[in-house]
Amino acid sequence: MVALFAAGGLGYAAVLGGGALPAGAPALYLPPAMEPQESAPEPRVWLVDGYNVLNVGLLAGRVREGWWTGPFRDELLGRAEGFEEDAAEIWVVFDGAQPSGDQSVGRVRSVFAPSADEWLLARIRERDPAQVALVTADRRLAARARSRGVEVVAPAAFLARCRALG
Repeated sequence: MVALFAAGGLGYAAVLGGGALPAGAPALYLPPAMEPQESAPEPRVWLVDGYNVLNVGLLAGRVREGWWTGPFRDELLGRAEGFEEDAAEIWVVFDGAQPSGDQSVGRVRSVFAPSADEWLLARIRERDPAQVALVTADRRLAARARSRGVEVVAPAAFLARCRALG
């Protein structure tokens, strides 16, 4: 039975292009193509589609009356301040003109733009895609970002990584 198992394993290795085990290889040898890969580095820049994340991630199941107002934006920015990667650069962009007196303080930078999608895509084009994560549930925006090699993260996944401050 053991001989049959060993023969089957060698046959499987040959099919994968590994042939016989190299001299001195350990019993649980993985051919180079099958060796575990190092995980990708954590993105350094996080671009957050503000109103999308607010609506889909933060307010899911809650009353949405006035969801675009300052208190809800502040709630999102406060949550983002608690993002678990202290060295991460975080940008939250909202559609529209910046309301007077609405200034963010802290490590999270908030931006208001005529089109949040276009602002986000412009920032993506300026950076190394391997260093960027886009947080959105907008399928069209996500597809455009992925086509540029950027990791797209669901709002709930991003918010789950934001610890409570205070």
